[in-house]
Amino acid sequence: MKESNKKLTINHNAKQLFDIVLDLEKYPEFIPWCKNMKIYSKNTKEIYADMYVFYKFILPQKFGSHVIFDKKKLFINTIYIEGPLKDLKTNWKFDQINKSKTKLIFSVKFEFKNFIHQKIAEFFFPLIEKKMINSFVKRANQILN
Repeated sequence: MKESNKKLTINHNAKQLFDIVLDLEKYPEFIPWCKNMKIYSKNTKEIYADMYVFYKFILPQKFGSHVIFDKKKLFINTIYIEGPLKDLKTNWKFDQINKSKTKLIFSVKFEFKNFIHQKIAEFFFPLIEKKMINSFVKRANQILN
């Protein structure tokens, strides 16, 4: 299983960043490769949703997830339900440094069902991860500046 942990300081309020990451319905507007989100259920602590991803030269993929979150503790955890992966877990933690600065702690673990897909994903993972994180930061800058 491939694993990555990142810590970033972002010049925005933690609660506002949390809200941007939790706004799954907006992902197709700014997340690369995400073309559609379908929310099945949503309450004050969890969301069940499918993300539809389109990569060039690859058939569209559906990633079903159970998202657990806490608005007071400012964390979001995603547990993989179905799709081309064997497993996927993401964890977001937003620690307020001051009124307009946040330490973001992000971790991801994933494993594809197919060994060859896993090796390809591992090779390209640093590029994909950087692009995804930058998409959230860019979105925050657009909305919050």
